Amino acid sequence: MVTINQTFHSAPLGRRAIFPLIAVALIALGVLVFNLLTGFGMIAPSAPLASRMLASIVPLVGLLAVVPVFLFEKSRTATFRIEDNTLVLGRKRYAMEGLLSAEPDPKALRCAVRIWGNGGMGAIRGRFWSRRLGTFQAFLTDTDHAVVLRWPGKTVVVSPSDPQFFIHTAREAAGLR
Repeated sequence: MVTINQTFHSAPLGRRAIFPLIAVALIALGVLVFNLLTGFGMIAPSAPLASRMLASIVPLVGLLAVVPVFLFEKSRTATFRIEDNTLVLGRKRYAMEGLLSAEPDPKALRCAVRIWGNGGMGAIRGRFWSRRLGTFQAFLTDTDHAVVLRWPGKTVVVSPSDPQFFIHTAREAAGLR
């Protein structure tokens, strides 16, 4: 069997990863506008100026918390690799030996329930369950590029930017043809 060492880039952010980002940004913008109106006395003009100004900047703290989460999750899923025939997803490692199949599946997350992890703020990462796949680990940025990797007793779903190249490389690393 050939030893494979290859780095893969994740697919660009898909709808399922962009929607939560847009929703959070719109909510934060709405709260920010409301609090700015409060701060400049257009709402509750009888409140002291200091409390109005404090109320106007509080949403920025929430926004400052959201941006690092997005950047962290995006950086964790930006690339993954096959290193010495082992799939490396962040800190998790999956030996390619024993891989049963590697197939594209854009519907992998359809009707899936998140058990633990991030469901879309910059990435879709964590443990999920669906009737079709059972319990699986997800490491995705775009469900349209999803590739399902199955081993005996475990399933992993990733979203490489070039699914066909990733599938070919994964099968070669596992010794499948």
